[in-house]
Amino acid sequence: MQIYWTKGFLYGGKVLPFNINLGWLTPQIKGLGFYSKLRIIRRFELTSTFYDPKNTLAVLDKESRKSLNRIFSQMASVNYQINEVTRVNIIRLFLIKSFRGKAQAFGKPSRGQRTWSNAWTSYLYNKELRVFIAVVQRQINQNKKEEKINYKLLKKKTLHNNNDLKPKKEKKKRSSWF
Repeated sequence: MQIYWTKGFLYGGKVLPFNINLGWLTPQIKGLGFYSKLRIIRRFELTSTFYDPKNTLAVLDKESRKSLNRIFSQMASVNYQINEVTRVNIIRLFLIKSFRGKAQAFGKPSRGQRTWSNAWTSYLYNKELRVFIAVVQRQINQNKKEEKINYKLLKKKTLHNNNDLKPKKEKKKRSSWF
């Protein structure tokens, strides 16, 4: 971890350099809310660097950058971006066949929202899951070959087998009078 802390800010699987402006850094950090950004600015006293585009975060001392990186690592996964984590979570819900997973697979709201007026937002957000399902189904169907049925041969076999199953009638011997 020390390698990443010496090179730049580590957040969500990305290493962002120290010589950037805080105003440019905050849109890059997805999943960080408005109030969390305000708290970081107040805690590290970064108001002058936030409003002045010429000031960069390289001005901070080593301990401040290190503690800022620790805060970022606690807020989000260090290994993956937030978008990937949410995508994998939605796919997990679908694979365990939960109600939320099924609803999101269809593109419907999963937490009790109305479907008449606001289902478009859930439909657009759940696009990643629908794409995943389509890709998996395509891969399954590529490996599957359609079996062609030979109806003529099947008919012959059924006719032949039916003749064998019928009980054979024995011919009675007739007595002759001559």
